[in-house]
Amino acid sequence: MIFAAVFGGFIRRLSGFGGALIMTPLLMWVFPIPFLIPIVMCAEIFGGVLLSRQWKIHYEDRSRLWRMLFFAGILLPFGVWLGGHIEPIMLKIATSAIVLFFASYLLLKPHVRLNASSILDGFAAGLSGLLLGSCGIGGPPVALYLNATNQAFDRSRSLLSQFVSGISVFAIITTSLMGGGLDWLPYLLLAIPGYCLGLSIAKSVLRMHAVSDSALKRLCLLILIANAVFNLVFLFIFK
Repeated sequence: MIFAAVFGGFIRRLSGFGGALIMTPLLMWVFPIPFLIPIVMCAEIFGGVLLSRQWKIHYEDRSRLWRMLFFAGILLPFGVWLGGHIEPIMLKIATSAIVLFFASYLLLKPHVRLNASSILDGFAAGLSGLLLGSCGIGGPPVALYLNATNQAFDRSRSLLSQFVSGISVFAIITTSLMGGGLDWLPYLLLAIPGYCLGLSIAKSVLRMHAVSDSALKRLCLLILIANAVFNLVFLFIFK
């Protein structure tokens, strides 16, 4: 738990996303999906509150944020229901495979470009809600979508970070009401301090070394790929 939380906080501070992408595949070895989602999402909210002071959302993106949260919130309960009807081993494989595809796709720097629109905002956010409820990760669809637009990285990072924090609140409430209960609360005594430590380590690294946005992005994607490959290898060995 502590290792996953520290690792998740470290990545979240560097890139604005990725905390759940690190923590969820690791914690799936220990906890069922409905149980780990509130733990991971509480950590993500904690990180989002701290980072919101540094990454202010652009005024033009505020209405987009609410629209995206609306569609994510609608499809999230269906994702929780769907995840309950899929074999745990398949969920673990699917989760790591999604992270691997997501990180590899961004690392290859695809030239696909999209014009941001209300329809695409809702579609990407809804897919994120569906994935979050079923697999425990909700950032990839929105992150891929924002990466494909011509929006500046710092602006996209702020919007993505705020979206992750908002959808995390929905996920905690939904999974707790749909069978997860509140037995996960004691684990926050380990998750939150560990996540905070990861944020602090990343902040120290950034202070010691001037790193460009592109270098940060590449580093985070490589870490996500390594983590996904590690989990997939172990899944196929011990399944």
